[in-house]
Amino acid sequence: MDSPKRFYTYEQQIEHLKSKDLIIDDESKAVEYLKQYSYYACVSAYKDIFKVSRNGNYKHGIRFNHIRMLYMLDRALRDIFLHHIMLVETQIKSLYSYAFCDLVGDRQKDYLNANNYNYAVYQASVNKFLAIVQEELRLPKSEYVRYNLKTYGEVPPWVLIHVLTFGNISHMYTFSLQRVQNRVAKDIGVREVFRKQLLSMLPVLTDFRNVCAHGERLYSYKTRKMIDDMPAHEVLNLSKKGDTYSCGKNDLFAVMICLRYLLPMVEFRAFTIGLSRLLDSHFEALPAEIVMDVKKSMGFPENWHNIIY
Repeated sequence: MDSPKRFYTYEQQIEHLKSKDLIIDDESKAVEYLKQYSYYACVSAYKDIFKVSRNGNYKHGIRFNHIRMLYMLDRALRDIFLHHIMLVETQIKSLYSYAFCDLVGDRQKDYLNANNYNYAVYQASVNKFLAIVQEELRLPKSEYVRYNLKTYGEVPPWVLIHVLTFGNISHMYTFSLQRVQNRVAKDIGVREVFRKQLLSMLPVLTDFRNVCAHGERLYSYKTRKMIDDMPAHEVLNLSKKGDTYSCGKNDLFAVMICLRYLLPMVEFRAFTIGLSRLLDSHFEALPAEIVMDVKKSMGFPENWHNIIY
């Protein structure tokens, strides 16, 4: 077992970085950045892409400011992606509650009835979900839920849906009746999205939403889940490893593809323009080889702008 990490003063942290061939142009500023962000959050989380090997020295010419710039880029990426994933989350909640009420029922007893889901296939998941819902009704955290319980004695689906997490909604969609799934996919109405495609997208978006919300490293994150092959994969002529596309399946570009199908077109175009400016402004402060590595980690192909076709 390795020895636990020792405590280092800011000055010792600087000396350690210098011993690994990292160039530090202004040590006092570097100390201020370490105080602001912490060594662990800024350096430890983002250093690997700048190193010759994982535990080795930094590549020739790498500066402390390069690490800081990648940290700042990732923080900005979390902000812009979280905002737009949450737009999708709000829309899915609205469409789901409408479809459920219209096709199944609009009372509390309807969404608490296991038979109103695909219970035969997803018994454990449905039971777990209903336990979460019943606990929320028993000890409501939301003012809206408390108001409806006190005033009407029950909580309608369109109120309950807004206190559920995106993960809850993703699971709920998975074990919902097929007619409900079809209605939600059809009503998105931006581009043609089928039930099975949406089934693959929601868990991926959920994982990336959580990474953004919890302040974890985003640009290189990959989920174990994958989105279905979409027309965008083919139009962009993305490379394949065997039968699987080498990018745009479980990486940050996969989120980009999901947003392309689930956001209103005007919103997606604005998102793409904002993202392009964000990347350009940060990439110009990084070495070209690092930019290439960052893009590869994100899963972004060179022609990624063409996604707005």
